[in-house]
Amino acid sequence: MKHIITFFSKKEGVGRTTALLNVATALCVEHNMKVAVCEYGYEISDVDIYMNGAGKKKTETTKEIGFKYFKTAGEGLKKLVNQEYAKYDVLFIDMAASETAAVFELSDKVVIVADLTPLGIKYAKTAAEMIIKKNYPPSFITVLFNKVQDNIFSVADARAVLGGLNVAGFLPEQKNIWNKGLYYTKDKKDKFTVAVKGSTENILKGLSSKKHLENISLISFEKNINVVNDLPLKRQETAVGMPGKNVESLEYTKIKKEAAAKLIDEIDLDALEKDTLSNPVKREKAVVKLKDTIRHILDGLELRIADREERENLVEDIVNEAIGLGTLENLLKDASISEIMVNRHDLIYIERKGKLSKVSNGFSDSAALIKAIQRIVMPIGRRIDESSPYVDARLADGSRVNAIIPPLALDGPVVTIRKFSNKKLGMQDLIKFGSISAEAAVYLENAVAIKKNILVSGGTGSGKTTLLNVLATHIPEDERIVTIEDSAELKLPQEHVVRLESRPANIEGEGEVSIRDLVKNALRMRPDRIIVGECRGGETLDMLQAMNTGHEGSMTTLHANTPRDALSRIEVMTLMSGVELPVRAIREQIKGALDIIIQQSRLKDGSRKITHITEITGMEGDVILMHNVFEFIKVGEDSAGNILGELKRADGLKV
Repeated sequence: MKHIITFFSKKEGVGRTTALLNVATALCVEHNMKVAVCEYGYEISDVDIYMNGAGKKKTETTKEIGFKYFKTAGEGLKKLVNQEYAKYDVLFIDMAASETAAVFELSDKVVIVADLTPLGIKYAKTAAEMIIKKNYPPSFITVLFNKVQDNIFSVADARAVLGGLNVAGFLPEQKNIWNKGLYYTKDKKDKFTVAVKGSTENILKGLSSKKHLENISLISFEKNINVVNDLPLKRQETAVGMPGKNVESLEYTKIKKEAAAKLIDEIDLDALEKDTLSNPVKREKAVVKLKDTIRHILDGLELRIADREERENLVEDIVNEAIGLGTLENLLKDASISEIMVNRHDLIYIERKGKLSKVSNGFSDSAALIKAIQRIVMPIGRRIDESSPYVDARLADGSRVNAIIPPLALDGPVVTIRKFSNKKLGMQDLIKFGSISAEAAVYLENAVAIKKNILVSGGTGSGKTTLLNVLATHIPEDERIVTIEDSAELKLPQEHVVRLESRPANIEGEGEVSIRDLVKNALRMRPDRIIVGECRGGETLDMLQAMNTGHEGSMTTLHANTPRDALSRIEVMTLMSGVELPVRAIREQIKGALDIIIQQSRLKDGSRKITHITEITGMEGDVILMHNVFEFIKVGEDSAGNILGELKRADGLKV
């Protein structure tokens, strides 16, 4: 069964069943669909009267188009869907005026039927508002006006009263339609038939199917009663950044908190986590046990979730918070997300293809978020608490994590995760992405091969580390490479690589090993090349000295907006080393150490591109001379706002 469409009205006598049967017949005749009709919650069957009463043509027509109808109530609808789901393209539910929320939850679209009178329009608007208040999107609803008489009420006025609600159409009054035994004809000139056909097309617009067989099994139906347990707790438009997961409602969050609290009472989660932390087999068994326990807890709560998929999402969320990384788990699994920014426990943003968007769900509270942060930093020997309220760390896949908590973070814990693709990118990938031209790629490959010292400059999130990784892949296999980072992100394919990572001070304030300490130590390790993930302070002087004393072909990155700004930053960071040097001496060091500056930028359309490749050519007085070898030339933007341009050779020479 591909679609379930429910016809609903707030008052009887508007011709709801008549309208439904005409639309159903139009689907059969015009679209060759297999259609079934189900009356839900009726004592007496209108469909039975219409289809098997005095008008014999109705029955004959029904047989010709393969029409099938059912009558059910309560649990019968669940059984009907489970048994008949594969036999029909569309199931129409003719629902009595008394509201049953579970039927809405099951449906792909609700058609509100009303007559074109001031009172009828008011009833239609009231019904729509009632459904929307239950967290259904306006696109879930369409209004179909029936029994429309000329000069009774303006169609334009009706649309104005309904505001932005979708209107499927207006079916003209046909008092003798059932007496004749006709409800739809193939006569293209027939006024009623034309109106039905147009309305049917509008109802089909934007119709999306649910996996009914999977979703229906836990739904509980109550005959003609609005049951709290059947309310759709998360049914809203799908939020940006969370494919397949709907926006959390207040009820969903309330259930999650209540279930999580009861879980803590039943299971010692700290002991469970310690016991399973380093044992994947034990952890897998523990997850199964946790899920069963959570399902049992949910069954005992007063407020419940009816939808099976939604309920399992909730179980997964609670497990993730109990012994995992909470909401971060699903975001980390999404390969299209490049950055995760948690501003507070219930406010999370992501970056996808260079664009920021807010995601739909969050952590239950700040304590749950802090617990997730601790699970990230503990395995790598880091800590975060009031005495040490910020930390840099990494995940098992190499993703970089920065976290800061109160009292420094005023609105609650803040986490920033820079994700790294499992796929190892090469220069050809950067060319394909438009980050660099083929000619510039050859130039940089040659520069690495002949041991030019390279600085990659750029803003936050501009792709500096990615580019550094790509450049380093062109270092010959027979050279010894030492990498030094705050949080290990570089993943080089060469075998002869030594990876070093700095360490913060312990709780007593001792044991810190800085980037500068590691650079000094690396000089005693017989490196051919030194790669420092990022220069931020006094280690810049040591890096310059290493580049000047036999470690050609070394590389590093720093934050700057232009190649000239990068030189100024190097000067400032060199002065941070505590060694008093004249500015000219510092510039002499820079001129002797650096050969090439690559400027990496994230443009306003979200793309990451190399905008300059600049060579250091010498000094004139106290000024370091520079020469742009390649420069990105912008030529405009396309209709989607994407920046058009090319990284071109600035001096007109060929590589």
